[in-house]
Amino acid sequence: MGKLRHIAIAVADTDATAKFYEQAFGMTRVRQSATSIMLTDGVISLAILDNKNSQEAKGHDGLHHVGFITDDVGGTGAKAELAGAAYADSDERVAKRFENRGQLKDGQLTADAQQQDQRKYVDPNGLKFDIVNPMHARNSWRLPL
Repeated sequence: MGKLRHIAIAVADTDATAKFYEQAFGMTRVRQSATSIMLTDGVISLAILDNKNSQEAKGHDGLHHVGFITDDVGGTGAKAELAGAAYADSDERVAKRFENRGQLKDGQLTADAQQQDQRKYVDPNGLKFDIVNPMHARNSWRLPL
């Protein structure tokens, strides 16, 4: 069974946005890259995507997607597709995400990256969501699961 794990928003100024959520709600910055800043309250996480530099969020403003965690990404994805979701990813975008996270070394995935699973979909209403395994969530959010 999947559990809601994060909400992602796309903004023009990731640092200013992160500072707002840190100051207003006491969220903690757990990871930062060239294209995003990840915050958490210890339960649910907030991904702040750079809408000028993130290939997935370019030109988007506001709510971008929600994310679910599950032990069985493939099985949960199959259930989502049977319920009307459409797979919405590509090998090129997957590779670019690993590169942006610093998980490629000499063109090869790091050992941690090889244990991660993440798939992106669109629900019947057009809302984007992703499904990840616990290893991916631990790496992205730096939270014990």
